[in-house]
Amino acid sequence: MKQIILACFIAFFTATSVSAATVTLTREYTYQAGDADSKLSSRSIALEQVKRLLLEELGTYLISNTVVKDSQLSKDEIVTYTAGAVVTVILEEKWDGSTYYLKVKLTADPDDVARSLTAIKNDHERSSELDQLRTQANESMQEIERLKKELAKLEGGTSGRAAGQTAELRKRYEENAAHLAAKEYMEQGIKLRSEKKLDRAVEAFTRAIEMAPGWDQPYVGRGAVYVKMKEYSKSENDLSHAGKLEPKNMLALSFHGVSLMQQGRQSDGMIEIKRAVEAQPDNMVANLNMGWALLQTNQPRKSIHFLTKGIELSRQKNGRAYLLRAKAFRQLGEHKKAKADIETAGKLGEAPPPQERNSRPLPQHKIRQ
Repeated sequence: MKQIILACFIAFFTATSVSAATVTLTREYTYQAGDADSKLSSRSIALEQVKRLLLEELGTYLISNTVVKDSQLSKDEIVTYTAGAVVTVILEEKWDGSTYYLKVKLTADPDDVARSLTAIKNDHERSSELDQLRTQANESMQEIERLKKELAKLEGGTSGRAAGQTAELRKRYEENAAHLAAKEYMEQGIKLRSEKKLDRAVEAFTRAIEMAPGWDQPYVGRGAVYVKMKEYSKSENDLSHAGKLEPKNMLALSFHGVSLMQQGRQSDGMIEIKRAVEAQPDNMVANLNMGWALLQTNQPRKSIHFLTKGIELSRQKNGRAYLLRAKAFRQLGEHKKAKADIETAGKLGEAPPPQERNSRPLPQHKIRQ
């Protein structure tokens, strides 16, 4: 087996102001393929690596220029969420059968990125999806490196057993590379969905499904878009399929539950959202969605319990969660607490809708504790 070398040749790197507010970063990257690599896997690995370098550089730039100094986000979170807020452009790529070369550019307005980061951190589902993507990408890269070593150990084996093991390892290698390829379209889909470009978001998630049909996350992403489009039969198909691929996929359960509740199927929706909490009791999204669901079913006291836990899990950064809890406090007549939560949400960049700012609490006889 050929020696596998992962090399990054940085021909040039620029961080220049195209205008008063724009930063451009450019990287060149060359990946030397091994025996397990195809053109697709080489491209996927090279693109993942070069994008990581660009996002790390942008994150460092944002922090050093204090653009995100009040965001209360760690550098890892800034890098993760920036992936869902900016677009990278491939300027040049070449494949000669053994090396894959990429030249990639990222252009961003730091102020726009900072605003996007605030929006992402306040969108608990979007931030959770991006966190999952980064975790999945890290796991795939680690698995690829492990599989390379395993394949190297089997090099030259001629027995039927060795051949079977090699075939299985190559299959898993290709699956992990496919996840990296699909991740690019996942990020596009998440961004397009947040921009309400729903038809284009569906196209991006569909492309991700085509790249990695055995991966549950693209189905969750597309299912969430169909929920927003009110195409509930399509969302049902995607979210159900995601659940079959990964029964404990918390986002699939949560989105499915929200979808059912929006269709008026309150009991069925609550069952799915409860399953999400049971699958991941210490997950921020699961707890916030449970808090939201309990608020929809007029159970503010129980809602506050889950919203508070979700806020704690988000390390007090989620403005929308504070607004939801403020609504629950208003329903209970606890106006000082509601006001405090609204003020905190405002500091986190999330303001309540005008119609809710001075809304009165619901009559007490309608409230179930």
